[in-house]
This record gives sequence, structure tokens and C-alpha cells, in this order.
Amino acid sequence: MSYGDPLPTPESVISGKQYRLTVLTPGLVRLEYSPDGEFEDRASTFAVNRRLSKPECRFKVVGDGVELVTERMRVFYDGKAFSPSGLHVVLVKKSKSLL
Repeated sequence: MSYGDPLPTPESVISGKQYRLTVLTPGLVRLEYSPDGEFEDRASTFAVNRRLSKPECRFKVVGDGVELVTERMRVFYDGKAFSPSGLHVVLVKKSKSLL
């Protein structure tokens, strides 16, 4: 029995060898890290349906990591195992000017 579509809209995803970031809404990003590069695509209780229209966002590759900007947040990620020094999320006031 299927409860939704757990696969995200491809345009909403940026990934590297060991990470995957999926923008679900301007204020909600799914962050995944896997040392072996394998990711879970089954539906979860929290996100049964990930096939949503792509929110307005911008991705920029920075070294081995990425910077992600939406109207609600900025995510700075170094592409390594999640750590306090390598992953920062900054919430911003709703503003189209960040994009």
C-alpha cells in the first residue's frame, strides 16, 4: 500500500558523494549524510510525500560543500559528516531579495 510519493522532485535536490539536501518548502530542508553514499528513499512518518513543486531556491557549490538559500533560510554545509562547525542554518525574514 502506498501512502505518498517519497521520491523528491529532482530539481529540489543537491547532492555530493556522501550528502543529499532536499528542499521541501522554503522553510524545510531534508539533510542527509551517508559515509557510503547510500540514502533512504522510503516514506517516513514525517515526510510521506516529498514530490512537491520546487520551491524558489538557489544552490551554490562551495569547495566540497554547498550553500543553499531560500526566502526563509540559508544553509551552509561543508560536505562532511554533520558537525557544529560544518553545518549552519540561519533563519531569515521572508524576503525575495536573498535569491
